[in-house]
Amino acid sequence: MKRNYLKYRSIIFAGILLTTLLSGNHISTAQIQNQQPLIGSLEHFSQDDALKSASWGFYAINTDTGEEVIAHNPQLALIPASAQKAVTTITALSLLGADYQFETLLQYDGIIENNTLKGNLYIKGTGDPSLGSSMLDDSLAIDRVFKKWLVDIRATGIKAIEGNIIADGSYFDDHMLPPKWMWEDIGNYYGAGAHALTIHENEYSVFFNPGRAEGDPVTVVDTQPQIPEMDFVNDVTTGAAGSGDQVYIYGSPYQSTRWLTGTTPLGEPGFEVRGSMPDPGKFTAGAFGEFLHNNKVKVSGEMLTHRNFSEQQLQNPRVTISRYLSPALTHLTSRTNFNSVNTYAEIFIKTLGKTELDKGSYTKGAEAITNFWKKYGLDMQGMRIHDGSGLSSFNTITVQQLTQILQFAAQDEALFESFTKGLPLANRSGSLARMFAGTPSAGKLIAKSGYLRHVRSYAGYTWCQNGHLIAFTFIVNNYEGSQLQMRGKMEVVMDGITRSAL
Repeated sequence: MKRNYLKYRSIIFAGILLTTLLSGNHISTAQIQNQQPLIGSLEHFSQDDALKSASWGFYAINTDTGEEVIAHNPQLALIPASAQKAVTTITALSLLGADYQFETLLQYDGIIENNTLKGNLYIKGTGDPSLGSSMLDDSLAIDRVFKKWLVDIRATGIKAIEGNIIADGSYFDDHMLPPKWMWEDIGNYYGAGAHALTIHENEYSVFFNPGRAEGDPVTVVDTQPQIPEMDFVNDVTTGAAGSGDQVYIYGSPYQSTRWLTGTTPLGEPGFEVRGSMPDPGKFTAGAFGEFLHNNKVKVSGEMLTHRNFSEQQLQNPRVTISRYLSPALTHLTSRTNFNSVNTYAEIFIKTLGKTELDKGSYTKGAEAITNFWKKYGLDMQGMRIHDGSGLSSFNTITVQQLTQILQFAAQDEALFESFTKGLPLANRSGSLARMFAGTPSAGKLIAKSGYLRHVRSYAGYTWCQNGHLIAFTFIVNNYEGSQLQMRGKMEVVMDGITRSAL
């Protein structure tokens, strides 16, 4: 049922005055009562001492009517953390299409003579984030990818290669990481960045054995997959039993040395910590070269990357002998949002730069996203895009902008289905699995969550008491207290949407 007013907006002053601004007819007492669960929970939240020095915003839209439901600081630019992935994935699904697939090509130049390739073998990537990953049912792990390529090589008659194996990641620029990421993030698995020849999600694992007592040094016992030439400066010590992963890995792209600091728990041998691969292209060429050697395909040249060659040298004519396709984009965006995988989101933003503006860079990707939403008519003031994942604390967006983007997705049935299939479900799955227990939102509210230090965010949808689908965004920056405490307080407000008749 269409409301008898256009909107109301809650404005909360230091003295906690909740005021309704109306345009159109006066809102009835019954309507106010219907909306009271949301208004009451939002007013109670606003009085919390944890918000004294915080910046926060809340915005909700009735997707059936397009009308604003309630708002607080709708145009305040806030750090979204991983809620940024909603912007990136909705844009990617809109511009690339849910069925879009990345391709990885196996190519050669030169000639094949007497079962010998007299030329180079190329592995040409276009950014498939799932290549060599075992995390998706319809993608292949590294060994299975290599076996497929071996079959295709043998089908050409090649038994030896008098040339190099070249990992060609030139589809993107060579800046794997956004420039606004923090040093303490980039050596860890969640700081892996984007490479056109991404493999194994650009991650490796390092395994530690603890000492006999707290404070004792720990020992690095293994890495998987093994990365040649990588070495560690290990300052990790033994922490308290049950203390979990407190390790930070420091290191830059294309550099082999990694500094390990922090602690691993007492009494847990073989403790696994994940890091970011220094050079995915170099690893791919080297690992595949070793695989060929073990399968009696002799390679006389070196294992190189496109960075060893000029752009002109890379233009030599090639013959494609194998074409490997990724799962459809809708599956990749689902993993991005459900598991909050930064690498996938960074690949999407670079892909948008390449497909829309002919350059696979973060700058062009951000420009492509901005252009798309400008064309849609979104007021872009306050939106600043520095990456695709939200790991950068320099990203900003308003809750109104993000909710309007969610509203855009809700208006297209196919887009809505593709986007929301990757959103965690309240009290059921993902980052919302332990939230909303015993509330009306359980099994109903879906949202992409975000978390950085002193930043919590949620962007998603829920169905309110009269059956309307409500899109909402809730972001809090610079709050006091723990992130778990703030999560619980925000949970009450979000459940207020579901409990209301809006």
